[in-house]
Amino acid sequence: MLEGKWPITSGDYVLGNERSPVAVLIIGRGAVDVPLDLFCIKGILKTENIGLEKVIANIISLPSIRVLIICGREEFGHFPGDAIRSLKENGIDEHHRIIGTKAAIPFLCDLPPEAVERFQEQVEIVDLLDSSQVRELVEFDPIYEFDEASGKRLLQVLEELRPQEFSAFPAEPLIIRAKAFSGESGRIAKQLHIASDDFISPMLRMPSDGLNTGMGMVLVSEEFGVVIEPLQGRVMTVPSVELALRLRTYLTGV
Repeated sequence: MLEGKWPITSGDYVLGNERSPVAVLIIGRGAVDVPLDLFCIKGILKTENIGLEKVIANIISLPSIRVLIICGREEFGHFPGDAIRSLKENGIDEHHRIIGTKAAIPFLCDLPPEAVERFQEQVEIVDLLDSSQVRELVEFDPIYEFDEASGKRLLQVLEELRPQEFSAFPAEPLIIRAKAFSGESGRIAKQLHIASDDFISPMLRMPSDGLNTGMGMVLVSEEFGVVIEPLQGRVMTVPSVELALRLRTYLTGV
């Protein structure tokens, strides 16, 4: 363990047995109780971009984690579970987009390619995701408890993994720092929702021939994530400038 410095990013997680090679990642807003000694860290993932980046950053900074269990329910639109599967299999392209995923905005803008490659090599994924219950992600959606069958399945897999021996990944911890990693996931999600509203609201109230969506954002401060959205003349703060640019392109089509 990194002597009190791990996990290196903020998030919604609980720590278990530091000697365990297993990380449990719940897709969506699910909750399930399993013995702490069966995993190193158990957390949730709601988004296919910054949220996933934080998961990766934490894993590659701890070489002893060799297994990532994904479970819970897939989320419509975001599809973070599909993003993880595709990332493991295909990696990212030159634009930092996860190759082959159906997730909406799968850009890992704050991770260098070597971080993605390290993630692909370091962990094996055990897929326990219940894809039959895909539903739209709604803000303030209540947390759901795992059904009995899903909880038992996760516990069974954890028990099966416990006696197995895993050697730590043969490399030093890879530490990735980014501004977006320091904020809480709820605040980051709120910022992205506000940014989305700022990008699309002019499109809803202006005639198509009067809207120049080709106008680029103006960067004020990359360090503090401050930009100007020219369509409305608003000063905005975003958790990741590069991701905000990708988000704007996705929503406006340019």
